[in-house]
Amino acid sequence: MRPPSVPLAWKNLTHDKVRFGLFASGIGFAVVLMGVQYGIMNAMLDSNTVLIERLKGDIVLINPNKASLLYREGVSRRRIAEAEGVAGVASAHPVFVEYSTAALRHTADDPAARTSTRRVRVIGVDPNADLLNLPGVSADEWRELNTPGTALYDRASRAHPDQARHPGESVFGKLAPGTRTELAGRDVRLVAGFEMGFDFGTDGSVVVSDRTFSEWVREPYYPTNPLAEADIGVVKLRPGADPHAIKAALQAKFAPGGDVLVLTRDELVSREKGFWWTNTPIGFAFGAGVLLGFVVGMVICYQILASDVADHLPEYATLKAIGYTNRYLSWVVLQEALILAVAGFAPGVLVTFGTYLLLTDLTGLPMILTPARFALVLALTVVMCAASGLLAVSKVKKVDPADVF
Repeated sequence: MRPPSVPLAWKNLTHDKVRFGLFASGIGFAVVLMGVQYGIMNAMLDSNTVLIERLKGDIVLINPNKASLLYREGVSRRRIAEAEGVAGVASAHPVFVEYSTAALRHTADDPAARTSTRRVRVIGVDPNADLLNLPGVSADEWRELNTPGTALYDRASRAHPDQARHPGESVFGKLAPGTRTELAGRDVRLVAGFEMGFDFGTDGSVVVSDRTFSEWVREPYYPTNPLAEADIGVVKLRPGADPHAIKAALQAKFAPGGDVLVLTRDELVSREKGFWWTNTPIGFAFGAGVLLGFVVGMVICYQILASDVADHLPEYATLKAIGYTNRYLSWVVLQEALILAVAGFAPGVLVTFGTYLLLTDLTGLPMILTPARFALVLALTVVMCAASGLLAVSKVKKVDPADVF
């Protein structure tokens, strides 16, 4: 029998507009729950890879034993220099990162407050090598880093916890160009600001020249050769060079020693995220939050569909009595599930996006709704509602045409 031209699934759901709105809001709640949990999880992972993404290089060299940037294992500068001998490599430079030994003194005018220091991530680079993408820092300000005891500061450092009394201040105080403070117990002058943000390891970052890094940060702990090893080797390629071919050539060059791991920048980002995902509670805690939102949404959607089927049992029985099959009636229920998915996702994702903006402003975490993340939340919503629809279909199949009489 030819199906009726009336869109039955749509009519079933929308004949009562208020009720349909409540149905959509229930699905939207689950979308927000999944989206926000997923967003916080990704923001935390992203915050730990901002430095890697700011590197101006196609290929990076690290110590194979370096599980995360937090760890000290380095790669020999001699090995980094050897990379320049590979065809297609324009240059290779060391990047030094220190998490544990350096502290930045508070910049407040109050002498009592100035006694406090907080740990800061110090990034040491050759100011003339153009290794970091720091928008807002001019070429002249980069050159000024060649003067020992100068530094660039992170405007996106963790905010002071008492913003009511210290508006706009970071946990390091008021950071501004020209400010003089102390880094690792030595006088330092702040040249200019950039935005990178804090992560699990530090409250903020400063960028200094490799010379300042050597004398201010590393020399007290490695007096013989403070820059013998770099945390990351950044390899720049010649225009038109194939990154994959050069990566393979570098792997072949360093394979005999096994002391250098060659990765693309994106691979290092994935590696770093994988460390935080598997070795910290991030993956479990927020993955469980996404799963909880999925289950809550399934329950809500199933209750909606089961209630709708129960309310229309006589109508379904009538359709069966005049010849419509279980397959057609099941498709009607699945259509209702998909309509609910779309109707709930639209407002849910808007609320999720607004929540991202609010949380980014309040916490400083980079909560970004990328197309891939948008697509994943949409897919979870569709699967959630479709699974609920499949569960509710059993009620339609049990309808007896005799119930109409």
